Amino acid sequence: MTSKNFHRGELELQDRVGMREKIEVMSQHMMRDFMPDQHREFFESLEYAFIGSVDQSGRPHASVLTGPVGFIRSPDVHTLVINTGARKDRTAFEALAIGDRIGFLGLELSNRRRNRMHGFIAAMDATSITISVVQSYGNCPKYISLRDIVERDQPVSADAAVRQASLATADIDLINAADTFFIASYVRDQSGAAYEGADISHRGGAPGFVSVDAPNQITIPDYTGNNMFNTLGNLLINPKAGLLFLDFETGDQLHLHGHATIIDDCSEIDKFPGAKRLLRITVDEVERIKASISLRWQFVESSPFNP
Repeated sequence: MTSKNFHRGELELQDRVGMREKIEVMSQHMMRDFMPDQHREFFESLEYAFIGSVDQSGRPHASVLTGPVGFIRSPDVHTLVINTGARKDRTAFEALAIGDRIGFLGLELSNRRRNRMHGFIAAMDATSITISVVQSYGNCPKYISLRDIVERDQPVSADAAVRQASLATADIDLINAADTFFIASYVRDQSGAAYEGADISHRGGAPGFVSVDAPNQITIPDYTGNNMFNTLGNLLINPKAGLLFLDFETGDQLHLHGHATIIDDCSEIDKFPGAKRLLRITVDEVERIKASISLRWQFVESSPFNP
């Protein structure tokens, strides 16, 4: 049970909400195997972007990359070149090789614009990767909090990442205050289909929308979206998940690795206003990297779509 653009996990969830046929028709117009010029221009205007990749142990990673305008280039409609900087000792990228699938999310927090792309690595060197486009499509502005960049070129700490098996108090505080995070997932079925590979997506809500149930468990409400179920469809087949929470004021990154369960129990869902279902993450590893990006943002406004 597959289609040109969706695998069996995505299709099953589309079926559950009675949207499979409608989404299939919509995808024929929405999903392309090239980037339209407006997407290319948008990507080239960005100072940050988000990558979904898979490491040597098979864990998905959600990563943020930053750079001056122009650090992302699109020489043609099928190609995106990203100046990643040195990738040595960066776990998220240690396994990257030519031919690997990768997910890309371009997001501008100052205007809520976002576009996604999936592709494979066509070339790479010590400081850049070239992605050949497989799927390209836009996303709506729902649940994105407005933020403006207020500082650039802030010093990046040389401190190594701190890894632990569960959430520390400071990590819980960051998650409890968060209105934004990013989640990476992937499916590998050796089909070579457009849907196969890594993905990264944005999730947002009112501050505190993510519930910390225990030092090794969080629960996330899933609100009404585009009903394609790219992320949840992946997780239905392969429950491995990689999450990224950013402290927009300090430049800290908090990475969570774990396994996801989709919850359809109404008695639990009712505890989360606006949720259609829940995503529960059992955390296996936590990684905190202090002041690890050079940008700082200022909060402007919550999304009007937040429940």
